[in-house]
Amino acid sequence: MKRSFFISLLWFFLPMVLLAGLIEAATRNIPTSYAYIAPYLDAHAEDVEVLLLGSSQMKDAIDAKALSLPALNLASGNQHHDTDFALLKQLLPLLPKVHTVVLEVSYSHFELPHNGPTFWKHAYPLHYYNVNAYQRTTYFKDELLFLANPPVMFERLKNHYITKEDPAGFNSVGFDTLNYAGKFQNLHYDPNKIAARDHFKINQQPNLSLYRNNVAYLKEMIAYLQKRNIRVVVFQAPMYKTYLSQRNPEILMRREQALEAILVPSHIERFNVEADTTQFHVTDYWNESHLNPDGAAKATALLNQFLEAFIREK
Repeated sequence: MKRSFFISLLWFFLPMVLLAGLIEAATRNIPTSYAYIAPYLDAHAEDVEVLLLGSSQMKDAIDAKALSLPALNLASGNQHHDTDFALLKQLLPLLPKVHTVVLEVSYSHFELPHNGPTFWKHAYPLHYYNVNAYQRTTYFKDELLFLANPPVMFERLKNHYITKEDPAGFNSVGFDTLNYAGKFQNLHYDPNKIAARDHFKINQQPNLSLYRNNVAYLKEMIAYLQKRNIRVVVFQAPMYKTYLSQRNPEILMRREQALEAILVPSHIERFNVEADTTQFHVTDYWNESHLNPDGAAKATALLNQFLEAFIREK
């Protein structure tokens, strides 16, 4: 009786387990920057000299392959400084030649909450880089990408396998060379149409408590790097003019005050092209706050010039 009961259970659950395995395999087969960075990291860990960290604004702005020094851009969508710090602490021991780290400090970086231990994208660095950003002991399920966020993954599975929307063209260091299909392309890069559709994601809500915590956290990150004789550059990616005009003056002022207080005493340089409307034009953008690959080519070339001069001076 017991034997037949267990056999029945096995036949009941086996198709579900197989289906779950197929869904997870299909999810892992969707192209992501992580899937390209991981093998490059394994093969070139002893060569990397420059590490870049930040959110999607950094990810879309800098193609590490086009920098003259061996570099890795580990930025990702919605990634905040606490995830950056986890990546730094756990990957730097594997990167003996890193001498410069570029950290993003966007317009409202200081007044947005950190990712925290429940951030769903922590599954990606755990699976691909063996980096634990969960701030706790991890378990097998923590590496399962589909379970990290099923609604998002269902949408990605549909886009990749069924509708085949938004094709990706990742190069060997995980930069998407085909990342054009966004809001601005849909509006044919028409400034008037873009201005008419002025609803976009921008934080306009000041938060003094978060500000104090995040400023202190950045100071801790910088002290950690400088203790290891690693040079730090603060990066601010270009924003389109409609984004610039909607920034909250209070948030902007506090960021500038914090950066001046942090960077000057620590002799840290800042590469700031956030409000550069001369070199960056409407056709360089994916949306109001992200560059497309054409804009990234410009931003990467400018950062490369800056880094070469910065490193020579040191």
